[in-house]
Amino acid sequence: MNILISGGTGFVGKWMKRMQPKEVTATYLSRREYEVLDLEGYDCYVHLANIDPERMINLAKWNGTRLLYCSSGIVYYPENDIQYRRDKVAWEEKCLKSGIDVVIARLFTFFGEGLDDQKAWTQFDRASKANKPIEIWGDGRVVRSYMSGADMARWLWMILLHGESGEAYDVGSNIPTTIEQLAKDIKYMNGSSSPIIFKPEYKSPVPVYLPKDTIKTFKLFPSNL
Repeated sequence: MNILISGGTGFVGKWMKRMQPKEVTATYLSRREYEVLDLEGYDCYVHLANIDPERMINLAKWNGTRLLYCSSGIVYYPENDIQYRRDKVAWEEKCLKSGIDVVIARLFTFFGEGLDDQKAWTQFDRASKANKPIEIWGDGRVVRSYMSGADMARWLWMILLHGESGEAYDVGSNIPTTIEQLAKDIKYMNGSSSPIIFKPEYKSPVPVYLPKDTIKTFKLFPSNL
């Protein structure tokens, strides 16, 4: 099976490459490469790039192949009415209405090598290793969950290869933790003396950000895993 992955040079793509099943061959394109190269002739398509998936939809339609569209858990939170969420909602709808064989993955919060510098995990880890103050934007009570990049990639491969057409699957840990506890855990893990500093003037638009249904995703895995 020959698979094309757009936006494949970022965090998600790099972990998919590390966890790639032996029975598949995959081409990982940067967003720029995706926009300019000929993309015909693949058995499956994966759209990671944060741009309109219309080109991928058309490729899947013309080639009669499957598309995995990677969306975001933000679609569950209409109170966070930002352009990013509006795009994800609209692009999911476009995929589902296209008539193609499509599966959707709604990604939540992750950790691991290659995570960008804007994420709390990365900032806490870097500060604690340098014994510098760990700054928490808010009062620390915001709730998230964290899945490793390796598990995320394994889930994405299972959704692509075994997901039911037309279904959306949550990808993320179902173990909640507050941002304050995350800071304490990372500080302890690194044996750090960093003080933890709160900045309560910053408010999160989504106080609780957790997957809604991971059981459906778990059902895709073989019983011996």
